[in-house]
Amino acid sequence: HVAYLFASLAGVSKVGSYSGTGSNVGVDCGFTAGARFVLIKRTDSTGDWYVYDSARGIVGGNDPYKLTNSSAAEVTNTDYIDPLNSGFTVTSSAPADLNASGGTYIFLAIA
Repeated sequence: HVAYLFASLAGVSKVGSYSGTGSNVGVDCGFTAGARFVLIKRTDSTGDWYVYDSARGIVGGNDPYKLTNSSAAEVTNTDYIDPLNSGFTVTSSAPADLNASGGTYIFLAIA
């Protein structure tokens, strides 16, 4: 068995949730220079575990991601999240796995 335990630490990491809107959703993590690692999972329906990081690029354009629950190759041609000084933004172009109107999502962000 493997257990991963996460906790929020002001200015370093944030564990939280957000509600999808179908429009851009700014997620405030209390950071000063944006998130360098983001893990997102939908909780009110089925969905994948999306991972974004600054090594692959969290930018205002296409943001590569990996799915931790899949052996699929990295996806590089989508713009589902954008940088935000205090955390990250889930864009309106994101699929229901990340931003369905009324959807519930959990996340881990690391500064």
